[in-house]
Amino acid sequence: MTKPCPAAPLALPAIDQAHKPQLDIINYYVEAGMDYEPWSRNYNMHFGYYRWGLNPFNLETMLEQMNREVLNRLELKREQDNHLIDLGCGVGSCARYCVENLAHTEVTGISIVPTQVDQAKARCSLSPQAHKLHFKLMDYRRQQVPDNHFNGAYAIESSCYDKGKDKLAFLTEAYRTLKPGARLVVADGFTKTKQTSRLFKACYRKVCDGWALEDFANIEDFVAAMKSVGFQDIVVEDAAWRVAPSIGFVPWISLKYFFNKIFRSTGDTRIQWGHFLAPMYGIILGLHRQHYSYFLVSAKK
Repeated sequence: MTKPCPAAPLALPAIDQAHKPQLDIINYYVEAGMDYEPWSRNYNMHFGYYRWGLNPFNLETMLEQMNREVLNRLELKREQDNHLIDLGCGVGSCARYCVENLAHTEVTGISIVPTQVDQAKARCSLSPQAHKLHFKLMDYRRQQVPDNHFNGAYAIESSCYDKGKDKLAFLTEAYRTLKPGARLVVADGFTKTKQTSRLFKACYRKVCDGWALEDFANIEDFVAAMKSVGFQDIVVEDAAWRVAPSIGFVPWISLKYFFNKIFRSTGDTRIQWGHFLAPMYGIILGLHRQHYSYFLVSAKK
């Protein structure tokens, strides 16, 4: 199992009061980000995707399949050079998977978490394709890149960190930086309705608080926002049953995390408690199929 690289000294980016909630996201990933190691030896910080023929008892295989599914939906012209952007790159696992499996491709990964950027650079430096990987401390809502720059963009369980239920700022900037004809692919949890039960609301709030979210996107509002900024050929795929086998690993891995990280700790474990409880409450959200699901959403500029 690959061991975490030593974290660099924390240097938080300047954040004005209008964007102060980002500090909660940064603090969460600084405190709990490397705790994803029990979930994935390659630090795939997302749920998996099951296809017929895969071993449903091999979590890492399903996590890698999610990377593959997202990249396939970018519909890249593989004979040409492609420059992609990973919008919320974590420690670079999907970006590394991309350049190691797609010829003529380089990826820029961005995150607002300084330690994630440092970890991504260190971990991916060992890849034979390291020269095709670039990691930057950057907010995906305010990218310091030119218009019409990338051949594709993707966000795996990171678009949810934008404000609002339509994630308009995220979508507007993704649209701006894509080349005409390029595609955006988003894999994430979404709410489906506005009226929900008391149990759902309570669990929903626990999940959001535990993962430092303000709100998940609402799928109808998200698609409407995509159309409003100019995206076309929007495809919405409900992938709940595809991710279900990987979600089945949550209770066991969460219990191991509790005993190894929380039960034995003598320090402040508030963030770790939230990290432990959020996926457990998330299972309850997933059972409310009329209110919540996991979607793959893709669209073309």
